[in-house]
Amino acid sequence: MDDLISSESAGEGLWRIHNAMGEVCYLVEGAREAALVDAMGGFGDLGALVAGLIGKKPVKVLLTHRHADHVGGAHWFSDVWADAREASCWDVCERYAHIVAEHAAKEGYAGASTPFGPRDGARPRVHTTAEGDVFDLGGRTLRVVGLPGHTSGSIGFLCPELKILFSGDAVTPIECLCFTESSSVQTYKETLGKLRGLPFERFWTGHHLHDFTKKDLDGFESAVDFVLAGDRGYAWHHGFIPDWEGTIHFVPNGVNDVDSCDFRAVITRGLPAPSKLRPRP
Repeated sequence: MDDLISSESAGEGLWRIHNAMGEVCYLVEGAREAALVDAMGGFGDLGALVAGLIGKKPVKVLLTHRHADHVGGAHWFSDVWADAREASCWDVCERYAHIVAEHAAKEGYAGASTPFGPRDGARPRVHTTAEGDVFDLGGRTLRVVGLPGHTSGSIGFLCPELKILFSGDAVTPIECLCFTESSSVQTYKETLGKLRGLPFERFWTGHHLHDFTKKDLDGFESAVDFVLAGDRGYAWHHGFIPDWEGTIHFVPNGVNDVDSCDFRAVITRGLPAPSKLRPRP
């Protein structure tokens, strides 16, 4: 297996899988079958890596939301499960995936011979799931929880036996609510409130090798309150995807390192209005 993607044990029958571009997915094994929560962007043969960890045991691929950095690797599998609002995303996802692939080649993350799911695999069959559905793996279960905000159909998967919520991009230190498919800031605030009532001890995101807990929700709620209080923010443009832009709100919590898990920012839809400069007297 190439070193572009790697796995690490996070407990018995539980793995974090991550790649050089900061994407993370999770493999949960039960007595009867396994579940892969998200699938990263597609670089490296994720199907082969998963088979190397669990052998021939069946695996269900469960997607938290539609974005290419979470579904590209699904092309290595025959079937996936997603919220109905996320299920018809493949044309857009594959277009963005190829933009990311071009960037990865320029930056030296991957070359022409690197396995890449959207190019070398096949589009999977999509099955829809919804809040309250339960995937029984045998001794471990994953319950679907609606977490709108990042996208209107974002979902998480709660494993009560492990007391872990796999939350995708629903709650992250830099929360992106800037996409056409994103929900409102108020809806995101309601999702944060919902998280407090769920029976988990840790939540694991799609881009961090770090546990978050309910204590971290205070900082996330402060960030969204800062936006709702009227902060104007600054124009934000993605580094290499041309139509990803919005207004970024840097939360003044004393943490200025964007790579810190304690940093807080929210990116909302639309660019801020230009500042009106007063004429000099």
